[in-house]
Amino acid sequence: MKVWLGALLVVIGIVLGAVLVEVGPRVAAPYLPEALQGKVEVVEGEVIRKQREPDRLLITVVTPRGAILATFKRMIAEVDLLVGDGDTLTLALRRFEPFVEDPAIRSVKKRVPGASAPSGSAGLKP
Repeated sequence: MKVWLGALLVVIGIVLGAVLVEVGPRVAAPYLPEALQGKVEVVEGEVIRKQREPDRLLITVVTPRGAILATFKRMIAEVDLLVGDGDTLTLALRRFEPFVEDPAIRSVKKRVPGASAPSGSAGLKP
């Protein structure tokens, strides 16, 4: 009977370890200092579309490297109020990807009313 209990504890430990490796960084990252979070890539781009859904907020950001679809499932109302179409959004990402979930927002630069972006630059400054 003790052999089965030991084997069960080993299996539970392996499963728990795998879950913590996958989920742990996402849960703990907001509470860790930047030095412990690992390398962060800062990406800046213009918000070209924002879509609010009941359980998430979708924001399309065009950057010099390509487009990013950011999905926010936490703090939906706050991000919706802060970010608008045409704003310049700075995101902190673990790596550049076309689809990101709940990225950290470093800054939001509001679009100046009446100012038009030069064609082909997507409103980004060189």
